Amino acid sequence: MVINLACYCQNISFSKVIAPIENVFSASFTATGIVKQGNNYILSLIGFDTASVAHVNNLQSLYLAKVDSTGENFKILNKYVQADTNYYTNWGAFIKTHNNGFCYVCDIDVLPDTNYNPKTQHLIMLFDSSMNNTLTKIIPHDTIWEAVRQIKETSDHGFILTGSRQLSDYECDVPIIKTDSLGNQLWKTYISTGYYGNAVQIEETPDHGFLICGYRSSFTTGYGDPFIIKTDSAGNLKWLKILGNPNQLDGDAAIAITKDSNYIVALGYATATINNNQGWLARINVIKYSPDGTQIWNRMYDTIRYDYYVSKIQILPNNNFIVMGSNSIRDSLNFFATFLFKFDAIGDSLWRKTYYYTSEFGDHNLLFDNILNTDESITACGYVNGFSLSPYEQIWIMKTDSNGYSPACDYTGIGEQNMLLSKVEIKVYPNPATMQTTIAYPQLKEEGYIYIYNMLGQMVYEDKLAKGSMRTNLNIQNYKAGLYKVIIREKGIIKGENTLIKN
Repeated sequence: MVINLACYCQNISFSKVIAPIENVFSASFTATGIVKQGNNYILSLIGFDTASVAHVNNLQSLYLAKVDSTGENFKILNKYVQADTNYYTNWGAFIKTHNNGFCYVCDIDVLPDTNYNPKTQHLIMLFDSSMNNTLTKIIPHDTIWEAVRQIKETSDHGFILTGSRQLSDYECDVPIIKTDSLGNQLWKTYISTGYYGNAVQIEETPDHGFLICGYRSSFTTGYGDPFIIKTDSAGNLKWLKILGNPNQLDGDAAIAITKDSNYIVALGYATATINNNQGWLARINVIKYSPDGTQIWNRMYDTIRYDYYVSKIQILPNNNFIVMGSNSIRDSLNFFATFLFKFDAIGDSLWRKTYYYTSEFGDHNLLFDNILNTDESITACGYVNGFSLSPYEQIWIMKTDSNGYSPACDYTGIGEQNMLLSKVEIKVYPNPATMQTTIAYPQLKEEGYIYIYNMLGQMVYEDKLAKGSMRTNLNIQNYKAGLYKVIIREKGIIKGENTLIKN
């Protein structure tokens, strides 16, 4: 007897906007952070609470709220509203801690004095699992202006923060602040990226150092570039990389640490196809680095789009990853949507999807933070603004299924170019192979390298290729059966690739 059992399930996906304060057109709010708590989501919100005392001076307020796993039953848990205080925050500033509590970091400006100089402070707030505020700590600073953008809990259960510190009207450096588990400052250091540097993301690396991502801009040239910084455990600089197209206005970047302890960075890479308009046009550039800063691969994707920015990268359990960001669509600089772009572990694109809630000229549909659910779906938060909404700007929460589908999804499939920076043809034969195979490529003008990666993105082979060479033979007898990616580089540039099948 054969018994066939079938089980059917449906992933819940949704796309919803919520007005924390209803029926007040000017009470605009943005969701900047999201964490999971049981079957609910906790959101951090920032906005102009024009229905309360904060409206006296048109100041921003801070809210923490809860929705259930279907995006329903919105409830405000905590709010910080004062007539003399302005609250500022960034995505990634609200996190869950190891003890199922929560931590939130923000900046506040207390009402200006008689000389109109606001008093700025950094606040770390700790909450227990029931969202009771258990501690609020002020972190001082000693400069004209300083902001904290993101906080992460470290392996010693303390916290690490980063942001921007103003040195002059034309220069900012990157502060790195380490605290203990109660928010007491242990050390603080600064790193200069040149120009006006602003760090927006920080991650603790497996060696207990830190990886930082941000953006630097020049007010004199008008150009801007993403950067990544690697430090040791005490915040000392190990290496710094300026990314993007030199002398152009590139889009923002995000970083992530892979399961094999390497680093992924994605950014909007400004093109130079239209004179004097490069800053508005970009493609997505994804780079993988080893911990010492060596480039493993560097690839360019997608068609050219307006205002291409990256906000977050999620690494999946199998080392695939999802990049979230935004761009303007329909050839309009005034209609913005959010995208999710999925890649496998070796950088091949799998799908790209675009999401928006409203679609009128001038509308913005922007997601800033997201979390990865156990079924590899994504729940994200941000805001939508548009004249069809009342209030005009409302928080946006969206959940996909594991394939990226959501009711806010505009289209599915890749449908874009997946292109290397400088691609030439390479051949692999025999392919599939069992014992040996040959890699053939156009004659190298300089010394080159060959790299082979398994489907987890792990390098299994590396060797030099002589100047003038055109082929190399590989013994693959000891390779496990499966797919492998073969990459040829010359002078640090990826020149071509192909797939090897090991029987």
